[in-house]
Amino acid sequence: MIKKTLFAAVVAAAALCMAIPAAAEPQVFTTSDGVLSIELPDENWKEMADPAKWVSFSDGANLITLEHLSNGETLPDIAIADDHYVNVYQAIASTQNEVFIITGSVVDSAKITDVCNAIMSVKVLKYDTKLAVKKQQQDTSAGYTIVAMDATMYATAGVNVRAGYSTNDQILGGIGTGTSVHVTGKVQKDGADLGWYQVSYNNGTGYISASFLSDKAPAAASGNSNASGSVQFTGEARTIYASDGSAVTIYKRTDGKWSDSQGLPYTQILDYEFQQDRDGITYTTNKPQTGNSNTPLASGFTAYWPNSNATTLTPYSDGYYYSSDWVRYTDNQDGSYSGVDGSTLYDYDPISGSPDDAYEGDY
Repeated sequence: MIKKTLFAAVVAAAALCMAIPAAAEPQVFTTSDGVLSIELPDENWKEMADPAKWVSFSDGANLITLEHLSNGETLPDIAIADDHYVNVYQAIASTQNEVFIITGSVVDSAKITDVCNAIMSVKVLKYDTKLAVKKQQQDTSAGYTIVAMDATMYATAGVNVRAGYSTNDQILGGIGTGTSVHVTGKVQKDGADLGWYQVSYNNGTGYISASFLSDKAPAAASGNSNASGSVQFTGEARTIYASDGSAVTIYKRTDGKWSDSQGLPYTQILDYEFQQDRDGITYTTNKPQTGNSNTPLASGFTAYWPNSNATTLTPYSDGYYYSSDWVRYTDNQDGSYSGVDGSTLYDYDPISGSPDDAYEGDY
């Protein structure tokens, strides 16, 4: 028998989820049957219709889901981080006859504290009622229809685009706040709107939660000197990494810059390198090598592309060199370095011929 009020945290990522003071005022959500409550980070988090979960919340990119089972039912698999969610946290709250699974999936590392605080805030308000138990597994074979539409709608926040109309479905990418999308249909089950739209995305079809789309064009932005009412988003999204491995998802704007889900602008320096305009932090599209098993042997040195543009190469304990965008290079022992992406760097300027041997043989 599971002891009453047992609360066990199961962490499916490298970091431990601990309660940390949050900056924003939390929004308390109580399930319609009064069985459970959770403090959502702020007003940007919205409840999403989801046929595969009991309750789902999202701020457009990050996700918190609640599942409810009776004691004796098989627990779902532990959720883990993947190429899209950089951290996943999972907790179990149980009574004698009920089990609640709370899962937080984080795209933007800056939101880890918010998501962890929300998970740890869950309270069971009624015990052993079984009123909340709902088997809402998605059944695409019956009851689900797509009602055709031809409309333009706008994202009210940075939001994921998925391959299907459930948070269990694959993430195809994302669109930024204010991005216009062509809506081709709305999903219904047994004649009632399910809360998801079908949209045209990257020359194909995707699905977006109706909670994050509006038929009203966004007003001119305020409070951000880099924002403008004329700035729109292209629909392209990327995950980029700081040197400590923390990740953030950014969305491409029509003015050539990128913005994260908080509206902070980023300037693209190279195809693989971005700089946050506010703090000047450099991010790259390749996840950095971290951990004690592979550490830098010395400070980086200047290396050059064939067109004389400079970058930095750093020797690591695994015997390879890594560029600032974390591409791995091999020393050819002739002043050149071959990258796994097929590129070549030199420890001298190949156009001017000026050697840069100050570093040569130093370590």
